[in-house]
Amino acid sequence: MRKSTHLGVLATALMLVTGLAACGSSGGKSSAAGDFTISAANYTEAAALFRVIHTNLDDVIKAKDTGVAVKWYDNAGDPAKMTQNARLMVQDKPDAIVMYPVSNTTQGIGKIIGDSKIPCVSVNLATPNCAFLNIDNRALGIDSAKIVGAEAKKRGWNASNTTVLIGQNAASGEQVNDCVRYFHSTIAPILGLPTVEPTSITPNMTKVSANAIQFDGGSQLQPSFKAVKNLLPSIPKNHNIILYTVNNDSTVGALRALQDAGRAGNDTLLMAGLGGDEQGIKALREDPRWVAEGDIFVSWWGQYAVAMAQALAKGAKPPAEVTLLPQVVLDKNTVDTYHQPGSVDVKQLPPLVESNDYLKQGGFLQVVGNIEGLK
Repeated sequence: MRKSTHLGVLATALMLVTGLAACGSSGGKSSAAGDFTISAANYTEAAALFRVIHTNLDDVIKAKDTGVAVKWYDNAGDPAKMTQNARLMVQDKPDAIVMYPVSNTTQGIGKIIGDSKIPCVSVNLATPNCAFLNIDNRALGIDSAKIVGAEAKKRGWNASNTTVLIGQNAASGEQVNDCVRYFHSTIAPILGLPTVEPTSITPNMTKVSANAIQFDGGSQLQPSFKAVKNLLPSIPKNHNIILYTVNNDSTVGALRALQDAGRAGNDTLLMAGLGGDEQGIKALREDPRWVAEGDIFVSWWGQYAVAMAQALAKGAKPPAEVTLLPQVVLDKNTVDTYHQPGSVDVKQLPPLVESNDYLKQGGFLQVVGNIEGLK
């Protein structure tokens, strides 16, 4: 889990908003007066999907007596800017640093931060000398496959009548694509399909097995549409189809190709989404074919980063290489447990797990008060 996830689940949203002007540049005023100070650098303020990490945290700090002050920096998707910001944040001499890196080449900023001895949290991409906060793509794929597999098995789908389509993004690296690789390895034995070791599913592989095909949708709608349109002749016409990709834009693109070809009937197609965005939550509620949704609660990543920074400053030692961000795979019965009915707004976040349970030592999560089972 040492590589980027924003290239998979988050990349398309970033590309859709690159025309927006960045808010802030190399620094800014603290969000609120507080005893615990954090200097935080966001991936980019130009993309709404990333900016909400900043704005949502600001709203929480302003609304509650958190005792935390955050000074924000904008990495602007630029490695050079990221390095400049690392130096500026160290000069702030905060109690902790939160860095959302923009590339895998983080050795330089890792040295700058490490030399300062300031506790550091690195979000979504690993940085040397920083504790690592990230999602678990493998678990998202496994849990999604269990939900879809149970529904498919109930319908009598098996190796004689079913093809699994998995949509990867080869450029994102193997950790991002673990979601689709482990989706396949989990659902195959449930339905009696040929099994393939997930580590054997390589980026250049198209035919995974007699019952599974992989395509590269680049985490985008149009490339996914084209890829699935081209491979449809290889899927037997009497086969049901199970679809899963690295993000919802890719899934929607693939779905459009299936619909155009008349292969997307309610009784012949099952899907799981990944992202927990508006289109995924809406589809889970309204589309009978969309039976699971991997929700990663991006807008609330800031509160976990603050809690982690506080815990590290108090001397906490993360129990695992990766501290997990909030995630859960929703089905039609659980979607309203975490989201307001009829809305994408988050009602509560999933319970803490073994790798992130220590975050409650920081105290911030209890002040915010939106995590299931945490008081």
